[in-house]
Amino acid sequence: MPTPRTNTREVCSFTSKQWSGRPADGAGATFGGFSVIGFVICLLLMTFTPALRDIGATMLFVAIFATTFTVLAILGKNSSERAFLQRLTGTVNDVIIELTADRSKQLSPDELRSLLVDGGRLPLLVNGVSGLHLKTAPLPSPKRNPNAHSKTEAVTTTRIIIAAAPPDYGISSFDRLLETATTDPGFNSAAS
Repeated sequence: MPTPRTNTREVCSFTSKQWSGRPADGAGATFGGFSVIGFVICLLLMTFTPALRDIGATMLFVAIFATTFTVLAILGKNSSERAFLQRLTGTVNDVIIELTADRSKQLSPDELRSLLVDGGRLPLLVNGVSGLHLKTAPLPSPKRNPNAHSKTEAVTTTRIIIAAAPPDYGISSFDRLLETATTDPGFNSAAS
């Protein structure tokens, strides 16, 4: 018996620039960039503040400057990603309520984050009938030109989809039972 075809519908999609789940990625490069900026600022301040002309004071200034602004950059990115995840959770919950009419199946932002990070699936019942799943599906990345030397990170797109498959109510089991009953000679003699 052929397996039933699964139909999917996209709920929403987003890119890794909108939500990566890892706001601290690239913290080393950010710290390095702010270190250079801090050193340049320190050089300018040395003309007015003789205390910064000491190598120890310069290193301390650069370290404090770079650490402070790196932490602020990570907190800013984390805040924007958290706000985006809140909006995404609202969109997904609207679809869940529309399909199931069950408010208890709504997701919290942490549950949606777990679903996005782990790549699992969430089974949903529609009027007590199974066969509906909420899951994530990353879109395949476009092929990169091997001759291109790009230092930029590839942007990936993730889709949140609803997958629906007709439930198996034992139809194949019934077909096997019917086949056995019609081909078994003992069954036919007992029926007559």
